[in-house]
Amino acid sequence: MTENSYIYSRDEMPPTEGGRRVRHIAGDPGVISTRASDIEALGEKMARAAATLQLFADGTVGRGLSFDDIREQAKEVYEDLRVASQRYLPSGEALATYANALRTVQSATGWRVDGAERTWPEVRDASWALSAAERDQDEFDRNEDRDIEQTGTRPTTSGEQNAFDSAVETWEAYWRGYDAPVETWEPAYETACSSLERTNADGVSDSFWDNSMPFVEAMLDVLLVVGVILLVVAFVVTGPLALLAGVLAAVAGVLSLLGEIAKLNAGRGDWTSVALAAVSIIPFGKLAKLASVADFAQVGARFPRLSGALRLGGSEFVEFHGAFNRYLTSKIPDLFTVHGLNSQNLMRVLHLPGFAAQGNQWVGGWRAGWNALAGNPQNIPEALGASVDTLLKFMGLIKDGSEKLPA
Repeated sequence: MTENSYIYSRDEMPPTEGGRRVRHIAGDPGVISTRASDIEALGEKMARAAATLQLFADGTVGRGLSFDDIREQAKEVYEDLRVASQRYLPSGEALATYANALRTVQSATGWRVDGAERTWPEVRDASWALSAAERDQDEFDRNEDRDIEQTGTRPTTSGEQNAFDSAVETWEAYWRGYDAPVETWEPAYETACSSLERTNADGVSDSFWDNSMPFVEAMLDVLLVVGVILLVVAFVVTGPLALLAGVLAAVAGVLSLLGEIAKLNAGRGDWTSVALAAVSIIPFGKLAKLASVADFAQVGARFPRLSGALRLGGSEFVEFHGAFNRYLTSKIPDLFTVHGLNSQNLMRVLHLPGFAAQGNQWVGGWRAGWNALAGNPQNIPEALGASVDTLLKFMGLIKDGSEKLPA
């Protein structure tokens, strides 16, 4: 026997034991599934188109002048198109998974919702009838207690109770079964929402590497121009300006490598550019000098070749630092004995333009210019290594320049 309560007499059906309102789950699985298929198909088409455009961009297909404009446009488009395809495909997969979950929960709950809504009015009516019968019975009992004469026998509620129990039992058969399938659907809904949010909010919006690309590409453009200028300076001038050019060229080489790695991470670069930038910063000409390295300092006594490699690798900085310090000492004799570190740094900044401008001379010809670029090799191994260094510098500038000039 079910105890009658006010919850059975309301127009609105009570929540389930899981706290859910019994209702139809909205959505059309067929429409969602179709949209998911369309999105996945579009992502696959974009991926194929990106692969085809990459063939044009790399020069694998399409020969002749008529393809030059197409090739340059393909370089700008194919990576972005590939990224877009990688973002469309997860969206389609998320929608397809949700469509299946929605179809399952609607199939499991639809008939239960219909049954609960159909039988609830019967429960409510039976509850009202039972409440009325109980009030009649209570009134008869009160009159008996007051010795009021009454006609007939004491009213009974058994018929109304049985009808109420039967209505509640029928209704609960639908109502109690609602929670289980919905509990399975809710995580699928949350997963679909989070997947779409990740793809469409975080994924479709540019990543860190995408956001950094304007700066990186602008930096590489600047480094290209700086590299050409430094190459010309090193070819035609000897002196402090050439030393400064060597330092800046070493820094520019490292920055170019970092820029190419960043482009590769963003999907806009290629391994050829990264490899060329990496090899370009290796000082082959200087490494050839290791054959004659003995001992550069007490610290390197146990590992002379290792310490020699480190010293030779940064020789531009060592030479520039030594020459600059000698210049400052001649201008300010007590700079390194009286002044503090901050004062020394300030003097370095103030006197750097004067140092770079004094004592520069023309190298005096093509052969001397090549030797200056090669680091003035003293033997055949050094000359061969230095030639590799110089050729790599030219190759990097020509490669980058050929990509920029048509644009």
